[in-house]
Amino acid sequence: MKHSTTHTTFTPASLVGTLIGSLALVATNAYSMNGAQLGGYGIKNAGMGGASIALPLDASAAANNPAGMAFVPTSIAANLVSFKGQSSVNLFGNALEDNTTVLAPEGGFNYVLSPNMTIGLTLSGQGAGVDFGKPAVPVPGADNVKASQKVAEFSNSVTWKIQPNFAVGLGLIYMVQQVDTQGVVVQPVPGMFVPIPSHGTQTATGFGARVGMLWNASPEFSLGATYKTKTNMSKLGDYANDILAYSEGKIDIPSEYGVGFAWKATPAVTLAADYLLVEYSVVKANQDPNGPGWKDQPIFRLGASWDVDSTWTLRGGLSSNKGQIESSRTAQNFMTPAINDKSYTFGATMKLDKASDISFSLEMNPSVTLDGSGPSTGASITSKTQVFRVGYQKAF
Repeated sequence: MKHSTTHTTFTPASLVGTLIGSLALVATNAYSMNGAQLGGYGIKNAGMGGASIALPLDASAAANNPAGMAFVPTSIAANLVSFKGQSSVNLFGNALEDNTTVLAPEGGFNYVLSPNMTIGLTLSGQGAGVDFGKPAVPVPGADNVKASQKVAEFSNSVTWKIQPNFAVGLGLIYMVQQVDTQGVVVQPVPGMFVPIPSHGTQTATGFGARVGMLWNASPEFSLGATYKTKTNMSKLGDYANDILAYSEGKIDIPSEYGVGFAWKATPAVTLAADYLLVEYSVVKANQDPNGPGWKDQPIFRLGASWDVDSTWTLRGGLSSNKGQIESSRTAQNFMTPAINDKSYTFGATMKLDKASDISFSLEMNPSVTLDGSGPSTGASITSKTQVFRVGYQKAF
């Protein structure tokens, strides 16, 4: 069936029809910090609250600002990321519980072609899943609600130092997306509930770009800026016939832009801060009248690092955002409980020798609850998450 209805009122009887819209962003980092994103990318920057736009620390820098790779030596970064999320949903009296852990790789490679140019490849991603272990509502023939989405982002970067202290960068991005859902139930007319069959795992791809600049205004102070285009993804197979009919079978990746600064306050202490705006409203799946209705999301990130001695560096940070989900849309987002608005981070690096080190970072998003209002009165979402990274970096 086509999901282009204009019905938007939520009651216990009419809620099920909105499952289509909820699944338009199903499990898109349901356990992430900033909407459909992690709190930070790159193990060292993640330990600083994600602050990174003006502070490239390893070969993962292109995931934040491709210009940063101009100030990274020929090197590799290889990280393992563990996402752990816990959520509970009260859906008009129907209690749903989920506990998900996902492992994913992250890292990059950078090669210095000349004193003025570098090329690199960075891998980052997003993705999680929900498995409530029961139907969303007691409808005959309905499967247990279970869904997942995985997005891998490959950024091929090139940088140019216009001046020794000023660089521009371009990242050409290739994205691979997989979606798998089951247990979707819709209400085409009042009082009639129809289970939607699963279409299994469907794959989509898309191309985008990120541009950036980085200016080391002095040995102590740096400024950076970056912009990422919206990535138009291909259709997710037969999901275009039902749960993604409004967006023509697509879940696009939103555009974003940000600015940041870094300040070396002392020879051992560095401070950094970012402002980032993720433009979720440009994604058509978010414009569905019965969909999740995500708004543009401003994000603030602040971090500090301390070189304790020649071997150890400690990091800490925090991040906050303005929630992209309105309380009146709580019911439409019970499958995407991305409601965390504060993050606290910690990390450390131990140098093994002059060219290599090992690092870890921990991101903690405390429990937060979103209570529905208006048509979503009677629905609520509670979520908390943790992200742990461990990795190895080596310069050549």
